Amino acid sequence: MASLRLEDDRGRKGYRLQFRDAEKRNRTIWLGDVPEWRAQEVKEHVEHLLDRVKKKCPPEMATADWLSGIDDDLRNKLARCGLCESVAKRVARVLTLEKWIDEYIGERQDVKDSSKISYRQAKANLIDFFGRKKLLRDITLAEGKRWRVWLKTKGNRRDKKRKTMAEDTVRRRTATAKQFFAEAVERGYMPADPFAKLPSAIQENEKRQFFVEASVIESCMEYCPDLEWQTILALARYGAMRCPSELVALRWSDVDLPAGRMVINASKTEHHSTGGVRVCPIFPELRPYLEVAWDAAPEGAEFVINRYRQSTQNLRSTFLLILKRAGITPWPKLFQNLRASRETELLARYPAKDVVGWVGNSIPVAMKSYAMATDEAFKAASDPHGQTIATPSEPNNVARDSERGHNADSGCNRGCTGGCISGQSGAIEDLGNSALNYENTAKGGVFIVQDSVGNHYLMGDTEFESVTSAV
Repeated sequence: MASLRLEDDRGRKGYRLQFRDAEKRNRTIWLGDVPEWRAQEVKEHVEHLLDRVKKKCPPEMATADWLSGIDDDLRNKLARCGLCESVAKRVARVLTLEKWIDEYIGERQDVKDSSKISYRQAKANLIDFFGRKKLLRDITLAEGKRWRVWLKTKGNRRDKKRKTMAEDTVRRRTATAKQFFAEAVERGYMPADPFAKLPSAIQENEKRQFFVEASVIESCMEYCPDLEWQTILALARYGAMRCPSELVALRWSDVDLPAGRMVINASKTEHHSTGGVRVCPIFPELRPYLEVAWDAAPEGAEFVINRYRQSTQNLRSTFLLILKRAGITPWPKLFQNLRASRETELLARYPAKDVVGWVGNSIPVAMKSYAMATDEAFKAASDPHGQTIATPSEPNNVARDSERGHNADSGCNRGCTGGCISGQSGAIEDLGNSALNYENTAKGGVFIVQDSVGNHYLMGDTEFESVTSAV
């Protein structure tokens, strides 16, 4: 039997229903400030449900109809007492895979349209394999594995000549599918995620990396259909800008030619703490193209790129036509490798922290997906008489030495910090082998170490720590 009690505790007035469930545990349901007849109605149906649960029988039609009409909050309270299915389980009984994905995509108003396109692509792959009437809760772990195999071998819907799908694409679609199922599990529509253990982390394919020489882009310039296309290639190759998102967002108000800097707005990273805004130098290779574009821009022009701003315009197709006219074989990831080639060059010249700030990624991402090994670096490293391919800090240090009264021509402390002494011949007196004897250095606590490019360092005699005091 159940009992009702009217409570009025510090302004909180309403009915509380108390009873013992099938396992003899005391249960209570707060009904709130409802009419007495409504509270009595709930009490009668709860008593009927308790009786039917003990007998392991479904409720009679009157109570079943009542259950179907109550609000979700009350139904979930009854479910926690073991008297009926929760709202989530009730929905899961009839929820199909297609209906759930449509519901999920419709709710994601926080993502960009490009993300929704990815969602729909993954949905199409799932529906092609499972069918439109497949119940969400019936999808098993084994079926999830079979879906991934099918996706890799037969899931290509875009290319009619090839049914297989690239591994990275398979992983991206799998990651999206895992989002669908993880949310379904969280809402109680499924007991477990059947895709949870499927591999989805992107593994960069070095075979698709291609260093695009600057001379190749220069060869393409004369085959561009107009000046704007020359600007597009220059910004992509020499400015390391994402194409097309960052190109079409670039305004002339963001470009400061006298100061040699431009502000880039990246929609891809606008959710980061920086808001997707970064400042990038106008590199010497890029400047002539921006100057020509500025001179040719109509009065009052807002954007740098005006003619190719529509999402329906396929820049890749036009770029392939330019390459064909120039007699150049296309490379994988046409625009991505332009950006990666530029970042590779910059990383060889300037500190990585500065470069990733200009390009708009992070050092781990740059190392994994952008930086490439080059023949130039290999040759420089293997030449016993060669120099390093870049000494980016040299100009700044020379200027600083000049301010301090040092001889700038001597190259003293060429880009070296933290106790580094110039590798110039004669900068350090040759002390002979005896100078490295521990007994001799113990008094001073330091000794001298020379690296592979001729720089000398004062090192502490404990744990080989660099000397941090002034020398």
